Amino acid sequence: MKILWIVNVPLRILGEKLYGRRTPDVWMGALLDSVMRDEENQIIVATTAGIGKMRRYEEDGIVYYALPRQVPILYNENDKQNIKVWEKLLSDEKPDLIQVWGTEFSHGLCALRVANNIPSVIYMQGYLGSIARHYLAGMTHKELKNNVTIRDIIKRDSIEKQQKKYFRSAEKEKEMFLLSGRIICENDWCENSVKAIVPDIKVYRCPLSINPVFGEKEWSLEKVERHSIICTASGYPLKGLHMMLKALLLLKKEYPDIKLYVPGEKMISDGSLKWFIRKRGYTRYIEKLIKRLDISKNIVWMGSVSQKELADRYSKTHAFVLTSSIENHSSSLKEAMMVGVPSVASNVGGVSEYVEHGKNGFLYRFEEYEMISEYIKKIFEDDDLAKRLSAHARQELLNLHKNRDVCEKTIEIYKGILEAE
Repeated sequence: MKILWIVNVPLRILGEKLYGRRTPDVWMGALLDSVMRDEENQIIVATTAGIGKMRRYEEDGIVYYALPRQVPILYNENDKQNIKVWEKLLSDEKPDLIQVWGTEFSHGLCALRVANNIPSVIYMQGYLGSIARHYLAGMTHKELKNNVTIRDIIKRDSIEKQQKKYFRSAEKEKEMFLLSGRIICENDWCENSVKAIVPDIKVYRCPLSINPVFGEKEWSLEKVERHSIICTASGYPLKGLHMMLKALLLLKKEYPDIKLYVPGEKMISDGSLKWFIRKRGYTRYIEKLIKRLDISKNIVWMGSVSQKELADRYSKTHAFVLTSSIENHSSSLKEAMMVGVPSVASNVGGVSEYVEHGKNGFLYRFEEYEMISEYIKKIFEDDDLAKRLSAHARQELLNLHKNRDVCEKTIEIYKGILEAE
């Protein structure tokens, strides 16, 4: 089988050739390696970049394409030149099947429009229709109005305008569903959400691959930094960092030494003019919230970290918290659970389909940040409970995400689609 993967990031050699560094594989790399172990399979990986002409590379039997003119987030699916390069790629490579990784960007839509009779399937990463509805994550109109920055005004990109962009993207997402007619997802929530707008879409089930490094690290209470928490990376409201900070204040009253590790870029000012000009509205809100709550000394900004570094940090942290207002399947939560970190998660989207409250983690309503505090206290105070949560989470996630099983299921889906044609 020759499969064309349309991805959102420059995987492996693409990142090296275009930007001088390899982009982390995240979940796709693990599956890519597994699929390529079967010599009958051929994978072509394609994305877009701000370059002048199409580039083609080969490495370890895999063909990589960078299509020109725009990166995925800025892609114009209606541009005639963009349409032509997708037509050329499909004509040159003649794939048996197209898999689009996610509906977040419209370069996949452009490809599906010109795919003609080539069958396709979309792997659901996030569901944009739901993201649009939940994007503001409980922020009030006053909070939104009071945190518009110079950057937001110049770029016309305030938090509310970002939400409107998601609603527009959701319309393109629907078109992708109609063009392909098939999705791969891993939970009832995602399947039912998509079927609500495209009732006759064909749905296949397969969990998302998890990088093996998270299975190689194992959480141990004897090795953790007591009273430490790690949350998901946060740069926009939907991930709910503001809720975590409110819970952190409550926890600080009982645990003055508490530390919150936040992956991703620092969201408090370095005092420079560049920072002031580039600051986003949500960053301004977080910055003001941290100052008002007086918790800056309790936060560790981790910056960009590799998957290996993140797994190591998980293994040394007392608890993990997912504070998102919506998630299809949170890879961050699953990775933490695979390491065995006792976890607390907002009961949103498909999360409750693999977090069993009180057995392998705790669930709470997104807006009730007080419950984050209460469940974290339980983990901090009851070592036996923490160990039970850890053991159940790790075992269940390792069973669910055996990479070879995920690979075999994926190939089974590919073959089933082609046989049905």
